[in-house]
Amino acid sequence: MRRPLIMLAFLLVTTCAVGPASQATPMRSAPSPYRALVHRWTSVPIGEEAAVRSPLYGAPEATAECELPLVWTGDWTDQKNYLSAVSACLDRIWAREFEKVNVFFTKPRREFVLERVHDPQCGTMPVAGAEGTYCGATSTYYVLVGGDGLWPWSRAEAAQVVAHEYGHHVQYLTNITDYRDFALESAKRSAADLLSRRLELQAECLSGVAIRAMERTMPPWEQFEGLYSGTLARRWVRDHGRLSTQLLWMERGFRSGRPGACTTWTSLKSEVT
Repeated sequence: MRRPLIMLAFLLVTTCAVGPASQATPMRSAPSPYRALVHRWTSVPIGEEAAVRSPLYGAPEATAECELPLVWTGDWTDQKNYLSAVSACLDRIWAREFEKVNVFFTKPRREFVLERVHDPQCGTMPVAGAEGTYCGATSTYYVLVGGDGLWPWSRAEAAQVVAHEYGHHVQYLTNITDYRDFALESAKRSAADLLSRRLELQAECLSGVAIRAMERTMPPWEQFEGLYSGTLARRWVRDHGRLSTQLLWMERGFRSGRPGACTTWTSLKSEVT
């Protein structure tokens, strides 16, 4: 789930026509001279190993060749086209990263909405107070758009929100989210908050990895830095981390360009505050 910044006004059966049964030509089968080739994917760890030793950490620097549309107005069509293009680019970035480490990948669904909607598994999406939220049960991220619209100067925030939620999808595919959810079952309040921060800050870092890959078509880095100024409500600090810490991890991913830089699960508690 992406914490709020300056809220954007921005979530076989095959049938054939045949004659009488007596006229149907029976299908014949014979042993194939070729052996079916079944791709063997690398097994993804479960439990704490999923978070600490994910094979994705060995992926190379993320790259992309994507063209993103220019944003001239704040109307709905401009907003949706831009967010859809960013999402499609993220599909290519993460599909390649997973392929490089031989881990199975599927792209998430995405919903860009003008008001909060109901997900059949996760309820109201995005959740109250958030610009974006990912639902693992339906592999869908929701981004709330509207109000003032997506103008040229707000492209950085729009791209970062989508990249962050996509980062949660990456965590879901690699069993990191499952580990967090399992660990939460026996965690006390402070430990639960720490688990949440490790997850959220890693998604922030993964967003930096992706934005680095799209750098040629992204706004200047200074615009992304500006997203982390201001104040954040206490509850968001508790489970998402301070804005300064979020920037630290986002920048770490951006400077490295590799998922392996996003080591929030093995970092000291002082680094994920």
